Amino acid sequence: MPISKSLRVLVVDDSAAARTMLCCLLAEHDGIEIVGTAKNGIELLEKAGSLRPDLILTDLHMPRISGLECTLRLRELMPATRFMILTDLDCPFTEEDCGQPGADFYLYKENMAERVIAAIHQLFPDLDPQKQNQPRRVNEHALLRPLLGNA
Repeated sequence: MPISKSLRVLVVDDSAAARTMLCCLLAEHDGIEIVGTAKNGIELLEKAGSLRPDLILTDLHMPRISGLECTLRLRELMPATRFMILTDLDCPFTEEDCGQPGADFYLYKENMAERVIAAIHQLFPDLDPQKQNQPRRVNEHALLRPLLGNA
């Protein structure tokens, strides 16, 4: 799938710490633009249509609507969008989860930094790997500000 200028990513997790960690990880790589975040499936469904991301990184288990249910709903409405579902080892994927149509990748969150970037390269081979591997400077304090308050 050709990518115009940057890969537009929507990050979804009910854990603020996980959202921030994913945003920090992705922000270090050229060619990736974080277009938004959501803290649950309801927010994901509300934001996805207007943000039009190329990739949605979503937690599997969230209150109200799961990441898998959102993926199944959005797949028909957004066929060009790719979906990566993440979960913790204490909430493992079941065979039923992985057998569902919709998600392009299922990953465990533990030690996921390298695996997320590798999975993104597999899903979007046109993303320039030379540029992708060159970290850019990120103001980590600005990214963490929502977690730290006004500190």
